[in-house]
Amino acid sequence: MPIIRVITAVNYNKQGLVQYVRWGLADTDTNRWKIAPAESHVIHVLEALKYGEDVWTVFADGDQVLPGPRVHAVKVRQGLKTIALLHQDGEEPAQTLERMAVF
Repeated sequence: MPIIRVITAVNYNKQGLVQYVRWGLADTDTNRWKIAPAESHVIHVLEALKYGEDVWTVFADGDQVLPGPRVHAVKVRQGLKTIALLHQDGEEPAQTLERMAVF
């Protein structure tokens, strides 16, 4: 029963960086929420990534929810990190962080 962290929506600050996420814990065997998504500061995502956890995304497409890529930490400048989608090298991204649901 693999349980993974999943981001469903993001919220941006005035500088255009992700400041908050809506995320939860999902059971990949049943495709159901173990812990329903809730709002959290992006620092919690960065901490999860720092400690080796995988964090994934999902995208709404009409009535469907489609799995998206993992996220990773990105250094913006000294002392400032944010998150970005992790794409395979040379892969044309079908999904971008900007296409995620916003709250």
